[in-house]
Amino acid sequence: MGLPTFAPRSWGYRGTITHRPHEEGLVKLPLKDKEKEPVTLSDLLNEHVPELKDGARFYLHPYLYNGILQTMYLYGADFSQQYKPFYGREIVSYSDGGVSTADWAMREWDDLYAAPEGYNKEKFDADAAKTHPENWPRLQPNTRFLDEEELAKIPKDTRPLIVVAHGLAGGSHENIIRALVTELLSVGNGQFNVVVLNSRGCARSKIANKKLFSAFHTMDIREFINREHARQPERKIYGLGFSFGSVIFGNYLGEEGDKSPLSGAVCCAGPWDMFASSKMLNDDFWISRLFGKNLVKHLSRLLHVNRKELEYDGSKGDDVEDASPTNPASHIFTKENLARASTMACTRDFDNFFTAPALGFKNANDYYKAASPVNIVGKIRVPTLLINALDDPMVGAEGFLPIEKLRSNKHILLCTTDIGGHLAYLDKNYTPWMAGRVAEFLSKMDTLVA
Repeated sequence: MGLPTFAPRSWGYRGTITHRPHEEGLVKLPLKDKEKEPVTLSDLLNEHVPELKDGARFYLHPYLYNGILQTMYLYGADFSQQYKPFYGREIVSYSDGGVSTADWAMREWDDLYAAPEGYNKEKFDADAAKTHPENWPRLQPNTRFLDEEELAKIPKDTRPLIVVAHGLAGGSHENIIRALVTELLSVGNGQFNVVVLNSRGCARSKIANKKLFSAFHTMDIREFINREHARQPERKIYGLGFSFGSVIFGNYLGEEGDKSPLSGAVCCAGPWDMFASSKMLNDDFWISRLFGKNLVKHLSRLLHVNRKELEYDGSKGDDVEDASPTNPASHIFTKENLARASTMACTRDFDNFFTAPALGFKNANDYYKAASPVNIVGKIRVPTLLINALDDPMVGAEGFLPIEKLRSNKHILLCTTDIGGHLAYLDKNYTPWMAGRVAEFLSKMDTLVA
């Protein structure tokens, strides 16, 4: 365990945006206005999103003067009355027999459930009771399953689609996801259709085939994006990853190369080198105690609530010799082992015991090294904006964030900030400032780029 770490150089509330493009410049993107010259991602920010231009200054809450305090407040405060988007849930089935859930942001429900104060909870609860599948967990507030008529309308929405991938063991209910969805629904007067794709077992979803998500698990997001693209081939689709969701999107984008139907992507607070970030999260005296234990608690709970579906029954084909990233085995999920999850102290313990052997790795470090999206970041061909705070207590700064490798791809613009914490960027009103900037960037990109 490392000694307590403080970084006074990154304390404060006045931050700066720094663009870190490829040294030879970025790929130029054609504009809808053919009379104008193509622009790079950096040009787009400098000219049309001034708050994210290179060298721009921003101001956060003076009492939350470092990344630890910013992150603690984001994950500890109650934002439920500040960000209240409605979600309509769809159960998504995959080719391997598994399922996850897609929570569609339902802006029109603001009118459907309107009431003099707040919303008509009685009517919402009555509709939720009619659509709730048998033996599924109770959902988070403002979330219910879609009925057949509502599901039939989803593929007919012609607006550009934003697919959001959440953080580790999180979901559409997370504070930052709700804040981001609220901003995306507001920008451009309803410019986008927005969906949060919850990972298997997350956000009160069920596990159907003994397969959990991992950093390698790009299959679900690939099948979902391909499904949506097939429904409306001319519609633009954008990817938006937060924290571990950035890992999923980063690996997906690298695997797909120029075959992805995405028109653009944004990845925020991504641990691009998982091995390096794991040392920050598990070995730093303060970080491991303040954040690491809470993360492993969420992972352990995920196993607990899905223990009946996960428990290993001795089926053939689940032997450790057959385990691989593309063929995860369930031999490790015995009743006894599942009971041990609640005793684990950090995410490395969890990955050592469950994730690594299920994927055929000797230990967590081998898994982190192999699964890090930095390994294939050079193959990304979709215009991608990366945003990382250098005081992020879960990802880390220089030495933890592979800056030079991330800026080696001309299709990627890395934007770093000296402050902001892990996804937080809470301003003087305790509002996640960066969520609005991301929404503004995607709006400008969709409006201006061909």
